[in-house]
Amino acid sequence: MSSSLNFSKKLIFFTIIYNLLEGVFALYFGIDENSTSLLSFGIDSFIEIFASTIALLGLSIKSNLSEKFAEKLIAYSFLLLVVFILFKSTYDMINSYRPEPSFYGILIALVSIFVEGPLAYKKLKIGKESNNLIIIAEAKETLFCLNLSVLVIVGVGVNYLTNLWYFDPVAALLMIPWLIYEFNQHR
Repeated sequence: MSSSLNFSKKLIFFTIIYNLLEGVFALYFGIDENSTSLLSFGIDSFIEIFASTIALLGLSIKSNLSEKFAEKLIAYSFLLLVVFILFKSTYDMINSYRPEPSFYGILIALVSIFVEGPLAYKKLKIGKESNNLIIIAEAKETLFCLNLSVLVIVGVGVNYLTNLWYFDPVAALLMIPWLIYEFNQHR
């Protein structure tokens, strides 16, 4: 059990490092190319860093009060992302503020699928084998990010291939039901 706990801590630490890189690149290209879905994806990378950090602390320090408080913080960060997406997507569509086609946005989301898919699977497996709810919850955050990657590929990819710019903000809007679900799971 101790070796699987140590391995899961290493996986979570890797998740933090990976999401830092993913978030920086997604925000950079999201701003540069005015992509709402890519910006939202980048912001979510930092939410995942926060959740992973909380999970690491929870695995190191056992405290129900701090876990519940941290979980509420994570929940409300999802709600803030919903507000951002609603505002930015609506603004962009009303004003026809078109995102640039983004090859790098597609690349970032594809890399995310290939990295975070196996990572989430491994963390879920360890969490279930050790019956550790913290590891399971953190793995579900990684799975959530994986789902967002697919939406980014759709929104950014359709814009890249067809120049139908409104797919980008619509893809961001499609993230909202998942974000609200995650908010309700953690508040």
